[in-house]
Amino acid sequence: MKNTFTKARGAYWIVIAAASLAFTTHTVQGARSMKESPKTFVKPLPVASPQSSSIDPLLAAAYRDGLYVGKLAAQRGEQRLAPVGRWATQTDRDAFLAGYEQANLEVAKAGSEN
Repeated sequence: MKNTFTKARGAYWIVIAAASLAFTTHTVQGARSMKESPKTFVKPLPVASPQSSSIDPLLAAAYRDGLYVGKLAAQRGEQRLAPVGRWATQTDRDAFLAGYEQANLEVAKAGSEN
């Protein structure tokens, strides 16, 4: 029994030493790879300008949202600034504002005809 225990203890220390060596090797290799410059290059995609876009601004989500919000505001009789901050880009904000103002004009025109 004592001989079996001694062999197991010896095997345990061999496994611990091998695991420590593997961990140290991977750590050193990881540190080296972080210091090296990347060998791959990702080509950036060209950014489409608003003028080159084939999307009709009147069909944009921001414009339709402006129509909806502007219609609701006009029906309630609210006279306030358009909440353009709900859109992130300036193009979307401009489209929202155009839709908002268009809806206000349409509701005002329909109200004056009645």
